[in-house]
Amino acid sequence: MRMKTCKILLSNLGYACGFNGRLSHHLIYAHRHVYCSPKVQKCALQQLNALIAQEDPDICCFVEIDKGSFTSAGYNQIQTLISDKYAYFDIGNKYAITSRFRSFFMTKGKCLAFVSKCKLLHEKLYFGCGMKRLIYKVAVDERLTLFFAHFSLSKRVRERQILEARELMKNASGDVIFLGDFNILTGICELDPLLEQGSFILLNREDIPTFTFHKRRLVLDLCICSKSITKQASLKVIPQPFSDHAALILEVTCN
Repeated sequence: MRMKTCKILLSNLGYACGFNGRLSHHLIYAHRHVYCSPKVQKCALQQLNALIAQEDPDICCFVEIDKGSFTSAGYNQIQTLISDKYAYFDIGNKYAITSRFRSFFMTKGKCLAFVSKCKLLHEKLYFGCGMKRLIYKVAVDERLTLFFAHFSLSKRVRERQILEARELMKNASGDVIFLGDFNILTGICELDPLLEQGSFILLNREDIPTFTFHKRRLVLDLCICSKSITKQASLKVIPQPFSDHAALILEVTCN
């Protein structure tokens, strides 16, 4: 039987504003939340490209990426991440299709995106509630489906989104992976509705944080997958000096 190993990167870029999680960064560079120069963004994206070159993933998934808004000075960040090696990509506004944030000058470029080495079938789905609603569904191969999303900061909304994620995973054919910034600010217990039946497993270790803000260390960027592939999967958490979120590198062997 032929076996193929697939490597997937998840990165929350923080819109390439260069915040590394230290309180001093947020104080000194607070203006970048409103307007960030292309020079700063290019520096952050160069560091991300160096990480991609080092890890050589097959698919790179991005949350908090900007394709051109007032805050990014109109700079389209995805263009820096496309190359001959990663020629296939898709980028989509993260807000609901009818949301006014899609056209508001401060938020119209706020997106999720992916780049990949080969062409992959994919579609855009949407949570039924919340401001950030986009979910990417990507067919890694005929037996493995990848979802990734950016969950709400509101616990009430997040609870509903996690239930929706569970239904998507249950209804997908074959094995499934769900990556994302889950924003589980009150802890791993928020995932109980998704994990309690044992069909899906959290690959993150609870003692390895993925998010830093001053003295706070939280596990927010997560990888959840079908129980059937956990023995064939490994997850690394890699700090990103340009973001307060670490990157995830998932390596999974597909039968």
